[in-house]
Amino acid sequence: MDSNDFQTVLAKKLRRQTSMLTDEEVTFVTSMTLKMLEESFGDNPHFNAQSMDRIVRWSSLRARCEREREKKGLSLKDASVRLKIPQYRLRAIECGELGTFEPAMAREYFRFLGIERWVARWRKANRELAERAGFSSRTTERRERGKRRT
Repeated sequence: MDSNDFQTVLAKKLRRQTSMLTDEEVTFVTSMTLKMLEESFGDNPHFNAQSMDRIVRWSSLRARCEREREKKGLSLKDASVRLKIPQYRLRAIECGELGTFEPAMAREYFRFLGIERWVARWRKANRELAERAGFSSRTTERRERGKRRT
């Protein structure tokens, strides 16, 4: 695929927002974004390729959660009330604020939204980030099942 074809396919995916990007596409978007914003944020220690990569990868998950929640006619507050999960935790899940929510909460939210199969595909496409979020570890899932039994 030549450069123009690559950029055309990527542009279509980015417009859809919920499309999962390949590693090559994530790298391209991350590098271009860093180049564009470097002048304004270059001296910020939190502005780096790793954080930008996470933001780019999480964006499709966020968009999918928002879309499915809105399809159900629910605000974040409405979903929070129904799930009995604090609104700030659901926002953290949607925004990818790792370490501020439990993986079990995220899985419950994904189940509520009906996107478990989509999330499974997202996990495969984003293994490292999914692992950091606690989404792909079978050990974590077994540990949580054990907690529920006690």
